[in-house]
Amino acid sequence: MPGQGRRRRCEAADGTHRQLGRGRGALLEPAVLAALADSEAHGYDVRKSIEDMTSGLVSADSGGLYRLLRRLEDDGVVVSTWVEGGSGPQRREYALTAEGRELLAHWLDHLRERERVLSLLVAAVERVVAKD
Repeated sequence: MPGQGRRRRCEAADGTHRQLGRGRGALLEPAVLAALADSEAHGYDVRKSIEDMTSGLVSADSGGLYRLLRRLEDDGVVVSTWVEGGSGPQRREYALTAEGRELLAHWLDHLRERERVLSLLVAAVERVVAKD
């Protein structure tokens, strides 16, 4: 099939391209975007939301999460503002932009394709194992 074996790319509104599903945190980016899709949140709340939505199967160390949030902000898919803490210092609150919602839709397509491929692979491995 055409395009097999190549990483999927999505085009941003500004004409730049991003590769999806690349590197160690391949599931962290769509998880962060999904966590922010419903409401603005602080980094700790984003981390908790990701763990809740994935039953603890996807988690992020704080440093990695904040590096990703900064990169997403640099890419224009997330914005942050400083808000006063009720009983502590100011904290950043993150929100998804329109470009972030568009990227999340691209991730949905990519994840569905990955799910389909994994399902085919699982079936193939099950057939081989069943023969043994």
